Amino acid sequence: MTNRVENNMVELGGLAKVVADLEARLKELESRLEESELRASKERDANKELEDELLMYKKEFVEQHLKRFNKAVVEFFVKDLDLGLFDPFKDVKNSILLDEKDIAVKEEASEEQDAKEQGDDANV
Repeated sequence: MTNRVENNMVELGGLAKVVADLEARLKELESRLEESELRASKERDANKELEDELLMYKKEFVEQHLKRFNKAVVEFFVKDLDLGLFDPFKDVKNSILLDEKDIAVKEEASEEQDAKEQGDDANV
């Protein structure tokens, strides 16, 4: 009987060691899982940024295509009109040929000026 008790004690000691090893392995795997989830989250964020950038480039491409297409249509139907110097990215504003970006910047500046003047008028 004492032999049996000793065998049971040895088995319990062995099982305790196996349980401790399994718990250590579980903690290690949980930490690796957290690291993997963190990396996956960063990759998802980077992927979202790239998708947004790609969408912006697609929109710009379509806009450029449409402007050039419209220029070609005008050149096709109006045979005597020379649009060789026509730039689809420029527009006439106050009798001056300006880039569309310059026009947008000037419009924003004038809007800010108007808002500031309205604010000054309200304070008076």
